[in-house]
Amino acid sequence: MAGAMPQSLEAQQISALLDPFGLSSYFLDAKLLTAEQKNIQIVPITGYLLFNRIFCLLISISLLWLSLKQFSFSNISKQKVKKTALKTDSPPKIFKSEYTSVQTGYGRIPSIHSLLSFAKIDLIYLFKSVTVPAISILLVFAVGMEMYAEIEKGIRLPQKYASSGLMATTISENFHLLGLLIAAYFLNDLYWRSKSSGFLLIENSTFLSKNKLAGHFISISILLFFFTAILIGEGIIFQIAYQYFHIDWSAYLAVFLFNTFPVILFSGFALLINSSIPNKFIALGITILAVFLLAGPVSDKLLSYPVLRIFSDFKGSYSDFNGYGIYEKAFGQRLLFGAGIIALLWLINGYIKFKKVSVLQSVFTVILLISGVLAGSYFMKGHIPKDAEKEMFNSVQYEKDFRKYENLPQPDITDIKTEIKLYPSQNAYEITGHYTLKNQTSQPIDKVLVNFNADLKLEKAILKSTSETITITGNTSEISLKKALKPNDTAILDFKISYQWFAVNGHQSFNAIIENGSFMRISRYYPIIGYQKDYEIQDQDVRNQYQLGKLRTMKKPEAPEVLKKDFINLDMTVSTEEHQTAVGTGDLIKKWTQSDRNYFQYQAKNIPFRFAVSSAEYELKSLNYKGIAIHIFYHKNHFENVDHLLKNVQLTLDYCQQNFGKYPFKTINFAEISSFTRGFAATAYPSAIFMPEDMVFHANIHADQKQDVINELAGHELSHLWWGNSQINPDDREGSVMLTETLAMYTEMMLYKKMHGKAKMMERLKVHQQIYDNEKGLSEDLPIYRATGDVSHISYSKGAVAMVKLSELVGENKVNAALKSFLDNNPYPKKPSSIDLLQEFYKVSPNDAVRKQIDGLFKNP
Repeated sequence: MAGAMPQSLEAQQISALLDPFGLSSYFLDAKLLTAEQKNIQIVPITGYLLFNRIFCLLISISLLWLSLKQFSFSNISKQKVKKTALKTDSPPKIFKSEYTSVQTGYGRIPSIHSLLSFAKIDLIYLFKSVTVPAISILLVFAVGMEMYAEIEKGIRLPQKYASSGLMATTISENFHLLGLLIAAYFLNDLYWRSKSSGFLLIENSTFLSKNKLAGHFISISILLFFFTAILIGEGIIFQIAYQYFHIDWSAYLAVFLFNTFPVILFSGFALLINSSIPNKFIALGITILAVFLLAGPVSDKLLSYPVLRIFSDFKGSYSDFNGYGIYEKAFGQRLLFGAGIIALLWLINGYIKFKKVSVLQSVFTVILLISGVLAGSYFMKGHIPKDAEKEMFNSVQYEKDFRKYENLPQPDITDIKTEIKLYPSQNAYEITGHYTLKNQTSQPIDKVLVNFNADLKLEKAILKSTSETITITGNTSEISLKKALKPNDTAILDFKISYQWFAVNGHQSFNAIIENGSFMRISRYYPIIGYQKDYEIQDQDVRNQYQLGKLRTMKKPEAPEVLKKDFINLDMTVSTEEHQTAVGTGDLIKKWTQSDRNYFQYQAKNIPFRFAVSSAEYELKSLNYKGIAIHIFYHKNHFENVDHLLKNVQLTLDYCQQNFGKYPFKTINFAEISSFTRGFAATAYPSAIFMPEDMVFHANIHADQKQDVINELAGHELSHLWWGNSQINPDDREGSVMLTETLAMYTEMMLYKKMHGKAKMMERLKVHQQIYDNEKGLSEDLPIYRATGDVSHISYSKGAVAMVKLSELVGENKVNAALKSFLDNNPYPKKPSSIDLLQEFYKVSPNDAVRKQIDGLFKNP
C-alpha cells in the first residue's frame, strides 16, 4: 500500500514545533512546494519554521544563561610561589630489563579461582556504579520506543499484534550497534581502571595476573547477557500489555545468537586492542572506529567476503511460518568461524606478551579454529559474488546485440503447460515447461530471441518447429530458423530450469522458496520471448558512457492504441512436500498425493502472462457463495480476521458483479504467506490473492482507531480481478496505472462506505489526501491520467480522492455505469488507455461544465 505509514497531521505539527534541528518544521512548511521549487527557492522562514527557530533559540539562550549563573568561578591567586630546588645526591644507576613472570607450581584450580575473582571484581564495580543502571534505562527507553512504533502503525495501518517475533526482530534491529558501543566503553573502562588507580604494578607482580584479560572477557559477556535479558523482558511486558499472550521462546532465544554473541566476539577483539595500545583514549577511539568499520554499514564494502563479517548483525525477518529459516544456522556457522579467528588472535597475543603459550590453550584454539574453518566453508556454500560492473556490461551488451528485436516480429506464447516441483526443506524448486508459440503477426518469423532468467539454472531447452529441433544452451539465445514461421504457424518450446538459494547470498523477496510459507512470483522466472526493455540501463550518464543513446520515453496516453494477443491459457501442476498445500493461479481442477508429495493442478483461460504460487502448512476456511468457492489459507495462529475477511469478500463480490460484470473464475483463494516476502500489503493474481503475514492480514483491526484494512484489502485486491488481472491488460504507457490501481482504489472506497458509512470513508480519504500532500513535493506532480508506477501516491492516493469527488459530482451509479461500459468497450485483445476511461466519464457527464471539472480532477497536476 502506497504511503502506508504517514504521520497524523497533529503529530507532524508537534514535531515541527519541538524538533531542535528544525527539519520537521522545514518539511512541513515545504511540503506544498514542488521538487523544482525546492531546488531553486529558499523556503521562507514563516509559520512553524519561524516559531521553531525562535523557540530553540530562546531555549539555547536560557540554558547558556543558567550555566553561566550556576558555574562557580574560583579566585585564582596572582601570587607566584617561588620554587626552590632541593639538593639531592646523585641518583643511583638503574638497570632496566624486561619483566617476566616466574613459573610457579600453581595448578588449574587456583588459576580458575583467580579468573573468577577478576570477573567478580569487575561485576561488583559495574553493578555498583551508576553507569549500568543509567544505560539500562536508556536501552529500555530507546528500544521500547521502537517496539511501540512497530506495534502502533499510525493513521494508515492498524495496530499490529505484539507477537514475540515482532518484539525479537525489533530488538535485533536496534540493540546490535548500541551493544557494540556499550561493550567498547565498558571494556576500555575495565581494562584501564587498575592503571588509572595506580594498582597496576601490584597487580602485575602476581603470577595469576595473566588471567586478567580473560576475567574482563567473562565480566563483559555477563553484562551483555544482562542487557539482552532486560530487552527480552521488555518485549514480554509489551506482549502482556497488548494482551498477546502467545510467547514464542524460539524467537527470543535467537536474540542472543544475533546480537549478544557477535558483540561478545567483538569484545574479545576489543580487549586485544586495549592490551596492545599504551594510551587509554587512543585505544577507545580505535575500538569505536573498529565498531563502524567492521560491524557497521561500511563492513559490507570493506569486507566483501561474507564469512569475514563476524561482528555483523542479522537484518532479516522472523516468520511465524518459518522462524528465522536457514539464516539461524548460517549465522551460527559464521560465529563459530569468528570464534576460531578471535581465539587464534588471543593465542598470538599471549605468546607475544609472555613468550610462551599453554598446551591447553593451544589445543583449544586449534580445535576451535578447525571447527570454525569447517563451519565457514559450509556457510560459504553456494556463494555468488556480486559484480555490479559485470551486470552493467551484460545489460549494455544485451541492448547492443538484441535491441533490433524490438521492431522485429516475434511469436507469442499462447499456451503454457508446466509442472513446478517445490522442495521447501531444501530451499529449491524445479520447473518443467511446455510452451506453444504462435506467429500471430502478418509477417514470417525466421529469428526468435529466447530469454531465460540468469538467476535460475538452465537444465535443458529445446525449440521444435515443423521442420527442425534446436537445442538452446544460453540464457539469452538468438535462434535462426531454417524455415520461417508463417502467420498462424506454431512452434513448441520445452524446457527444464531449477533454482536453489543459500543463506550466504540471501533470498529474493519475490522468489522466496523457504521451509514454510513460500511465495514466488513464478512467472517472472519463466523464459520470455522477444526483446526485454526491462534489461536496459536506466541511468542516462551510463548510457552516454557506453553510447547507447537516450532512454526512450514512455508512450503518451494519446498515442495510437494497439491490439495485441498476449494472453495465455495456463495449465499448472504444483507439487510440494507432505503436510503442505500449494496455492496457485487459476481454478483448482484436482489434487492428489503421491510418494509423500501433494499435487495440485490449476487451470486458467485467457489471462495475462502473470502467475504465482505459495506453499505452506495451512489452516483452511471455505465458503461457497453464489456458486463461487471462497478459500482462505492461513497460519494456525492467525485466525483473528478470517471471518471478517470472508464477510468482506462476499460484499466485494456482490458490489463488483452487480456494477461491473460477472466474476471470471469459479474460485477465490486468499493465501497468507511468510514475512520473508516484502514489498506489498497484498497482491492479486487471477483467482488468487496473496497476503504477507506481517502487513494487514494479521493486524488488530479492533484496536483504538479501528482501521478496517481487511475491508480495504478485500475491496482493493479482489477488484483487481476486474481492473487489471484478467479482464483488461493495459500496455506500457503513461496513465496505465489509472486503469488498474486508481480504479481499485475507487472500489475500495465505495466498499468502505458500504460497510462503515460515508463519514468513516471520508476519514480514510483524508488520510489519502495527506499521503498525497506529503509525497507530491518529492517528485514531478503528474496528472492522474499520465501517472506511472513510479509515482504511486498519484495513482493510489490522489486517484482515490479524485474518483470519490467524481462520484459526488455525477453520482456513484453513473460512475459505475461508465466503468461497466469501459470494460465492455475495451475487451482483450485491445490495450485501453486512460483516454478511453475519460471518454466513458464524459459520456455520463450532464454538461460541459462537469466535463471541465472532470478534466480538472484527472488532467491537471
